[in-house]
Amino acid sequence: MKSGVLKLSIIVIGLSLFFTYIGVYFLPQSESHPPKVIKIEEGITQDELLKLGEEIVFGKGECMVCHVMKTEPGMRSPAISTIGGDMEKEAKQRGITPEEHLFESLVNPSAYVGKGFDDMMPPLHESPTSLTEGELVAVAAFLQSKGGKVTAAYPESGPALKAQIQKAGGK
Repeated sequence: MKSGVLKLSIIVIGLSLFFTYIGVYFLPQSESHPPKVIKIEEGITQDELLKLGEEIVFGKGECMVCHVMKTEPGMRSPAISTIGGDMEKEAKQRGITPEEHLFESLVNPSAYVGKGFDDMMPPLHESPTSLTEGELVAVAAFLQSKGGKVTAAYPESGPALKAQIQKAGGK
């Protein structure tokens, strides 16, 4: 009986060491770092703002966790590829500017939820990723560039963004 337990123990320990070796040397290891703050300063060009906005949407903002790039059946959030044009139409229907609608969607997404979608987006100025004013303007510009006219600019759009944050009761 003792020799059976000993053999089983050796097999279990051997397998554990083998799988530990596989895990350490053959599976990719990753480190998690807090997202870097993207510094957006006065005088930034529209092209630079759009590039930074795209970087934030696909990275720090974690937008692509819920949003898809192209329209597909069963989407849980609007598609990015046409969101600028879609938001322009919604803003016109609501009687507000596209910038107001876009900033409201970023900082107070529960205020207006697009038809067919659930209210599940967090306010991006207070979410775990917590985007700065400049980063929010960059995201807005990038989203507008997807089928709409880009009107968001830094720092010119700051007052419209701050008004929406204040309206939402945020910081």
